[in-house]
Amino acid sequence: MDSSMKISFNRYIRDGDLIIVNERHDTMKAVKVCENLVLQNRVGVFKHSNWIGKPFGSIILSNKGGFVYLLAHTGQQRWIRLPIGSDTELWTLVLSHRTLIFYIADISFVIMYLEVAPGCLVLESGTGNGSLTTSFTRAVAPTGHVYTFDFHEQRAASARDVLLFFTPSTERTGISTLVTVGVRDIQGEGFLN
Repeated sequence: MDSSMKISFNRYIRDGDLIIVNERHDTMKAVKVCENLVLQNRVGVFKHSNWIGKPFGSIILSNKGGFVYLLAHTGQQRWIRLPIGSDTELWTLVLSHRTLIFYIADISFVIMYLEVAPGCLVLESGTGNGSLTTSFTRAVAPTGHVYTFDFHEQRAASARDVLLFFTPSTERTGISTLVTVGVRDIQGEGFLN
């Protein structure tokens, strides 16, 4: 196996990393680490500066004695060459559920039924929070493309931000080459030519 494809288990949290904070068995959230910020939840206050330098998987205590787990968002790690990491399933659980969301069992069925594979072109209407879009993008990589449209400008912008978190901007084959997020009323205007 190419050594650049191996996962490094010695990865430490850095300022600017996107991480997944597991607060409880049923509560996770994506957080971008910023040295001057804090995370407040029902179990206390957590300073981001205390996270920096800790290995992923660490248990961090709050000022009240509560704790959270800091998990790696593998799609962002520089040691994975794929445009999208293997954690799209976890990412689906972390995303905000402002719209109807597909969960991984449904997403798997849709991708299989539509025969989405590397090199495919996918047109999606209704980006929502980007959950299905993320999995489509993973399925078409490395040579396909996903065009996704939402009529709601704020949702499209939010999904664009979420999708771009999957790879660092310095990565040559980032997700931005695999997906285009647009604002368009597909029902009224149809897809682009």
